[in-house]
Amino acid sequence: MTDFQKKVYEEVKKIPKGETRTYKQIATAIGTKAYRAVGQALKRNPDPETIPCFRVIKSDGSPGGYFGNDKKMIKIKEKMLKADKIV
Repeated sequence: MTDFQKKVYEEVKKIPKGETRTYKQIATAIGTKAYRAVGQALKRNPDPETIPCFRVIKSDGSPGGYFGNDKKMIKIKEKMLKADKIV
């Protein structure tokens, strides 16, 4: 795991239940403009139970890619957001 990934995961852990952040907000919070790199780090999330990557969404409010742009995985992300009372 890279230092960048560690920073991303630590920031994502701070997102309270029922709230979301955008990839851009996570990037800004860790001091970078590498929004897509944040997405790549979350795609490699080693512990989804502890690191709630499903709470990170696109700036337009859509779920965005989750383990890539696989439609099945996006549906899973939407389900998790609903369970978290976000959507």
